[in-house]
Amino acid sequence: IASLFSAGMSTIATSINSSATIVLTDFAKRLSKKELSEKKSMRVLYATSFVVGALGIVMGLLMMRIDGVLDAWWKLASIFSGGMLGLFLLGVVCKTVRRAHAVVAVILGLLTIAWMSLSPLINAGSPFYRFHSPLHTYLTIVFGTTVIFLTGFLLTKFTKKGN
Repeated sequence: IASLFSAGMSTIATSINSSATIVLTDFAKRLSKKELSEKKSMRVLYATSFVVGALGIVMGLLMMRIDGVLDAWWKLASIFSGGMLGLFLLGVVCKTVRRAHAVVAVILGLLTIAWMSLSPLINAGSPFYRFHSPLHTYLTIVFGTTVIFLTGFLLTKFTKKGN
């Protein structure tokens, strides 16, 4: 049992440290007008580690109230992964996609993801129930990805090169 606990804590520590390093290198250093000193860099790492750790604890406590953690994971993965996958596929397939086309595609995809994710929260007696998604929430990633990819693909293929 102790070795399992140790392995779990090692994984958590690695994830927290990786997140803090990403925030430091990708955000703090790029957004800083001056080069960050080692002391300021360490402050960013400590603060980010604390925030990510606290968020992890809060999420863990909230997950205790959920009946199926795996169900919750799939729903969250659908929400957060659908947009990234659709945009990735659009970039791989369409080599000359314009930024405006990608932005429109992502906005439509995120609206689809939001609709499919939030519609189960609408009660049957609500006047908004007619906008309820009839599809299962596990399909959120499929439809979000498809909307982003197809919208970007069609906009790229059917707009003239000169425009």
